[in-house]
Amino acid sequence: MGKFFVSVGVGLVSGVICFFLSVAFLSLLLLVVRGVSHIHPDMTLTYKAAAPVAVLAAVIGFVITLVRSLRKPANTGNVI
Repeated sequence: MGKFFVSVGVGLVSGVICFFLSVAFLSLLLLVVRGVSHIHPDMTLTYKAAAPVAVLAAVIGFVITLVRSLRKPANTGNVI
């Protein structure tokens, strides 16, 4: 059960990190577009695009962590 909760934690953290990174990247991209074209783009596009990215990152982080923890052999002690 501990492996599951660790995987959930890794999934949540990876989703949150990816959400804020994608919002920051897309905000900078829209500011560059605004500077080049002199048109004010809709800044809510950043949140609309970052939400699916965050959900995908959370699911992938959860699955990868869970699979890696289940495939890892148990620690059987000090074997020389």
